[in-house]
Amino acid sequence: MVSVAEFLYRRGSFYYFYITIPTDIRSHFGNRRHLVKSLKTRLLCDAKVAVEPMKARVKTAFLLIRSGMLTEEQLQKTVTDLLYREKVQSRDKLLSEVIRMYLEEKTPNLKKRTLLGYETIFARIITNIGDRKVNAVKREDVIRLRSALISEVKERTCNTHLVHLSSMLRWAVRQEICARNCAEGLLLTLSNRHDSERKRFSINDLHSIFTNIPLIAGDETNVWIPLIALFSGMRKEEICQLEGSDVRQEDGIWVLDINSKGEKTTKTEAGLRLVPIHSTLLKMGFIEFCNNRALGRDSGNLWGFVRWRESWAKHWGGRFNNWFAKNIQTDKGKVFHSFRHTFVDELKQANLTKELVSELVGHVVKGETFGRYGKGYSVQVLKNAVETLSYGIDFTRLENHIVSCCSDVNKIMSIRNT
Repeated sequence: MVSVAEFLYRRGSFYYFYITIPTDIRSHFGNRRHLVKSLKTRLLCDAKVAVEPMKARVKTAFLLIRSGMLTEEQLQKTVTDLLYREKVQSRDKLLSEVIRMYLEEKTPNLKKRTLLGYETIFARIITNIGDRKVNAVKREDVIRLRSALISEVKERTCNTHLVHLSSMLRWAVRQEICARNCAEGLLLTLSNRHDSERKRFSINDLHSIFTNIPLIAGDETNVWIPLIALFSGMRKEEICQLEGSDVRQEDGIWVLDINSKGEKTTKTEAGLRLVPIHSTLLKMGFIEFCNNRALGRDSGNLWGFVRWRESWAKHWGGRFNNWFAKNIQTDKGKVFHSFRHTFVDELKQANLTKELVSELVGHVVKGETFGRYGKGYSVQVLKNAVETLSYGIDFTRLENHIVSCCSDVNKIMSIRNT
């Protein structure tokens, strides 16, 4: 047993009240040295509450036994009551309280973005079900929640809500907070394949995007972010959190270093990787942009984004998706993330191995041989894979904008030097 506080110990995942029986009264307890009583909880906060009244009751009983004032019958009853392993009764908690406890336990292992997503999902669940006692939530309530979600969100998003609710209730059952998981087994059967929900861009789509994407004088953000996505398959979150120091050379090859330094994060551990920069971006002057014109080239975010980190990608990606939907989109299922699908599909059509593509895009490599024993590919191998990409798109409009931005910077520098 591990001591947590006075009279409070933990054995395994449960908490116990633990006290040494005074020597002069041990004979009444069959010469036991200690009195141990389960608090019937895995939660430290509940254990600290439950241990106080038990401590007071046990100490009072010890005093009465010592006093000699009890009859034999009273003495026997007092000892029996102390040895009886009674259940600790706890107040039936509200759904919001259980969710808070669940998230508090998970928070140390969650990223800010993930935690915010959890909070949003549970807020919607409480809005639909109501903040009632957790044991009062019935299966019928979850079915009604599912019906309400179907009218509000996509089937897959509905299932995400149900999975989180079921996980929370499963945890609550293990903690003996509620009796059963009434959300289990209620997931919708999805009609479409997962990979068909978001589509890749066609070559015509790409031509239309780069021919028409809004370009702002003196700002190259709308040039480089889509180009990086197209030639690296990086997620928009990974691109938008890039810093100047993340653009560097590895074994003489220019790469984008996707890392979790500072406040940067990746979706999974496999997301920590190096992605070689395609020669198209190098020829168009991406390194010169990073060194001379990027708003955050000296410190901080490469693009000069100053909002809370979690909102950068959402804000920029949202603007792109709205523009694309209004001006380019001809069929559903295409968004900024389609750049990533396009990248993966092009490499797939080039007959590259699944393991190589997975390493480039930051997916977990499944399988015993490659996943556990295989080392990562060399940067040169990754570079060769990236260079197989050739979309045949005319980037003249973007190149002219880059030249214009270079001229603007030179003019500003000339003015400053005079």
